[in-house]
Amino acid sequence: MKKMPNVGDYVNYGNQGVCRIDGRQSLKFGSAQPKRDYYILSPVYQKGSRVYVPADNQELLEKMRPVLSPQEIDKAIASVKEEDISWISDRKRRLAKSHEVLARRDEHELLQLASCFYLKSRAGKQGLTHTDANILKKAESIIAQEFSFALNLGTEDIGAYIRQKLGLPETIPSDTCGYPSTSGGNLP
Repeated sequence: MKKMPNVGDYVNYGNQGVCRIDGRQSLKFGSAQPKRDYYILSPVYQKGSRVYVPADNQELLEKMRPVLSPQEIDKAIASVKEEDISWISDRKRRLAKSHEVLARRDEHELLQLASCFYLKSRAGKQGLTHTDANILKKAESIIAQEFSFALNLGTEDIGAYIRQKLGLPETIPSDTCGYPSTSGGNLP
């Protein structure tokens, strides 16, 4: 059974990203609704926001996972380095698979996705389509948010950190096919 988080813990929660657990409280939303226990989350990068996660909703609790440690980040990066990542030629299949990976927010899959799109952008003269470049930017943003928090680095430094861990050159163009990277530098 998965360990339940404690007040004060930092978790990665769905599309909210890194959040601090501020409390667990019995609350009632709406007059027709019964009181329920909720985890109260504060997204780190969305000041003033609150997220209420029902403590009895296993599906939503599954989206709440501990923030990676620096060692876990390095291990995830190293595992991607050793894999052969294939480009999906069929645009519809590639888009569907990419959206699945983005929705799951699994760091290993996100690194694979970003690496694949990054390598494709460097492989030919055409680079990435606008849609593919946006997928890469979204994956970079998700990766940069958690990694910068866990490593205590700025989001703009995460691309260089990953490239260094992968043994890639530091001198690469600062954009992907003309679309600026949200992380201040492309993540591989």
